[in-house]
Amino acid sequence: MAFFCKLSVMCAAKLNPEKPVYFTILTAASIILLLTNWILALIEYPQLPDTIPSHFNAKGVVDGYSNKATVFLLPAVASFTLAILLMTGPLNTRFRSVSFSRSVQLSPLTEARIVKVISVLCALLFLVIEVFMIYSAKNGSSPAEFYLVFILTGIIVVYPFVEMVLDKRKR
Repeated sequence: MAFFCKLSVMCAAKLNPEKPVYFTILTAASIILLLTNWILALIEYPQLPDTIPSHFNAKGVVDGYSNKATVFLLPAVASFTLAILLMTGPLNTRFRSVSFSRSVQLSPLTEARIVKVISVLCALLFLVIEVFMIYSAKNGSSPAEFYLVFILTGIIVVYPFVEMVLDKRKR
């Protein structure tokens, strides 16, 4: 039954030129990453010490601690962020009165793709930070791979501009 529901969604996406199949895949990836974040927090919560790292400085060194219930803060913020991003469609159809959406003049498909990709990247970023928090709480040391946070953040910032340039070249 689930297979047929999934198949019908994919077929509908193929028939609708405004919603390509990869939009469904990106949305599913965002939701899976978000659920993974929640499951990780729920599974790891009992094993965490009473005080866990809650903030890292630019070098990846822990410089803030909080109650272990803070482990649920990132999944909660991620849920709110992804709800906003996944409900947002093409900006020029939702916010016609906003002047910047007209000055950029992207195609609705490009705008929607930017939002979908950023939602996946944000979900991944929240998950990576959650893993680093839990790792630091359990091991008492900062993760060596903290640079991944900066790489993901950089991609989130740069990606829309790359899409804008590519969209402009298509026209």
